[in-house]
Amino acid sequence: MKVDKSAVRCALEGALIGAAGMIPGASGGVLAVAFGVYRKAIDAIAGLLKNFRQNFLFLLPYGIGGCIGILITARLLEWLLAQWRTPLMYLLIGMVLGGVPSLMRSANKKPTPKYIACVILGGSITAALALLDNSAVSAGYREFTHLAAFLSGALITVGIVIPGVSTSFILMYIGWYEPLLSAFNRLRISYLLCAAAGAVMVTALLISFIRRMFRTHPAGASYCILGFLLGTVIMIFPGFAGGMRTVLHILLAIAGFFCTLLFQRLGEQP
Repeated sequence: MKVDKSAVRCALEGALIGAAGMIPGASGGVLAVAFGVYRKAIDAIAGLLKNFRQNFLFLLPYGIGGCIGILITARLLEWLLAQWRTPLMYLLIGMVLGGVPSLMRSANKKPTPKYIACVILGGSITAALALLDNSAVSAGYREFTHLAAFLSGALITVGIVIPGVSTSFILMYIGWYEPLLSAFNRLRISYLLCAAAGAVMVTALLISFIRRMFRTHPAGASYCILGFLLGTVIMIFPGFAGGMRTVLHILLAIAGFFCTLLFQRLGEQP
């Protein structure tokens, strides 16, 4: 049986995009842009009903790979968060800050007052999402209902559809991230179906809006995403441990920063 190498490559790229969508600080959308598939995927989803067969076959290997990447990443992250939560958070904060230079290049505009206002808007959106659950605590789980699973799936999808946005940070703050990982790892089907429903709904609502924003206001959209990223980093920052642990944590953040730069450089290779 002959293996379609292009389909295998697409599935591998989909696995990496799905994994990045689950990792706090990373962004599936950013990897999709780096792989050169973001705009094609957006157009394929938007035109799915117009040319179903062609667009479905294009999206299928990415969808299969994405599901595999999410399932594998969920199990690994659940263990890491249980054993090495603070070091992992510093590493991921460094990774998300490593995406800032790329956002500034994509904006291709100096930070004028108009664009600073876009940064503030992005940060305000982050604050508003955090205030939706003012009873969140830094330790322990909030009750994870089927509605929570639906909203979690919706938020995860926002981080995949919008390049540069990592909504997993929001889930960590309100206490839904680790229960979502547990639902994936233990195949709690009813919760996974609710999460899938939220993902599909958000995709349908966001695709047309995202296409329009990045085509008509690319600089403003990039600066708004920058504000979102900075706001989530501030919100999830675990504080300083003191002593040598602080030095090690800062080194991890620096390592995460350069890891993001390296992945972006690899993604730009022909």
